[in-house]
Amino acid sequence: MSSWRRWWMDLFRARARRAAPEPVRDEPRSGPPGAGGAAGDEHDDPVRRAPTRRYSASPAADDPRREAHLGAVLQALTTGPRSRAELGRLVGADDWGPGRLDAVVDHGLATGVLLEEDDGTVRARYPD
Repeated sequence: MSSWRRWWMDLFRARARRAAPEPVRDEPRSGPPGAGGAAGDEHDDPVRRAPTRRYSASPAADDPRREAHLGAVLQALTTGPRSRAELGRLVGADDWGPGRLDAVVDHGLATGVLLEEDDGTVRARYPD
C-alpha cells in the first residue's frame, strides 16, 4: 500500500474513532442530586440532559394569521405608499388586535417585502 493511501486510511480511522459516541450508562442514581449522594454527583454524571427550553413569543409576534394580514397590507399598498395609521384604517387593523398591524408591518420590513421611506411611510417592494 502506498504511503499516501496509508496516511489517508489512518486519518479516516482517527476521525471515525473521535466521532464514535460514548456508551450511555443506565445505572440507577442513589437519589436526587444533593440528597445524600456523593459530592459532585450531579456534575460527574456522563448522561446530561439539556435543560428544557420554553419558547414564548408575544402574541403580536406569534400571529398565525400574519401572512394573511401581510397580504391585506400589500393589497392596500398597490395604490402607493401609506402611513401606518392610514394602512390600519384601510385594512381594518382595529379588528386584528392591539399591536398586530405594527407586528405585520415589521415582519414585512424584516423579510424585505415592505420598505419604509424616510418620512415613515411604508411601500411595497414590488408594487403591482
